[in-house]
Amino acid sequence: MASLKEIGERALVDRIVKRIKGAAHVGPGDDAACIDINGTKIVLSSDIVSFDRHMVKGMTMEQFGWLAAAVNFSDVASMGAEPIGILAAVSLPPETDENVLYEIMDGICRCADLCGAEVLGGDTKPGPGSVCGTAVGVCGHGVLTRSGAKPGDMVAVTGSLGSAAAGWYAASNGIDGKAAVSDAVLPVPRVKEGLFLSESGIATSCMDISDGLSTTAHAICSGSGVGMDILWESLPVCKWVSRVSEELGIPEKHMILNGGGEYELMFTFDKKHLDALHSSDMDFSVIGMIMSGGIVNLITEGVPEPMENKGYEHFTQDRSQVL
Repeated sequence: MASLKEIGERALVDRIVKRIKGAAHVGPGDDAACIDINGTKIVLSSDIVSFDRHMVKGMTMEQFGWLAAAVNFSDVASMGAEPIGILAAVSLPPETDENVLYEIMDGICRCADLCGAEVLGGDTKPGPGSVCGTAVGVCGHGVLTRSGAKPGDMVAVTGSLGSAAAGWYAASNGIDGKAAVSDAVLPVPRVKEGLFLSESGIATSCMDISDGLSTTAHAICSGSGVGMDILWESLPVCKWVSRVSEELGIPEKHMILNGGGEYELMFTFDKKHLDALHSSDMDFSVIGMIMSGGIVNLITEGVPEPMENKGYEHFTQDRSQVL
């Protein structure tokens, strides 16, 4: 049998999904699951953050707690659901000062409060340092998934790209950039945007960009059975990317396309809704179009080339490769 490291997270998830049988409204394989209880759609997501994989240099325990909550609420938001609460199972070494636990929980509570949710409970156990969160939400309209994109749909993203990667590299290499580092350690789940896309019925598919733009594009195309053309010149880039790229010699494309820890949304929509989107207060940019076939292309100065799926993947990459 192969090891987890040899297989990688994405292939492991695919294999696990094939072993699971169920009748959920939205089952395993999307950003979150959804169950329909007498017409009420309950959205649930579970995600783990750990000291080993997610602690940015200089990150406080409160920020770590915030991140633990944000990664889960982001998945709920990407499904177009309203967050209700979160369960947090915290694992820490027995010799840890008790204040560390309180600070982590303070961060979880503050992120939950921002998202209009609350801490519902959880668990504590001895361990190397991690938080497993389970977020719960309610969707009163159509649930957003990865599988509804159609040829001719436009592709858009919220906010700007590359901020989390730039912040991670800035913190890891002693670059003075507090705002950039803040983007990496205090991501804001796009709850309002997800709700708007769901309630308006505009989005045909949606996913958060937590593992990088390239991975998200491939996931939507795989789930929808389509291809995608992305225009490099149309990508909204965080202002910190060029500075970090110049100082460290890290290619801008790597940070923008493959950087993990990005909690913006990628969504697709029929072009007839473009005016409605522009009339809203949502910060978004159109970056491409859905095509037939299964190829994801990055078009730079009119020249297309296949965009590889090189976003972050657990088990196969060590901590130095997180972004």
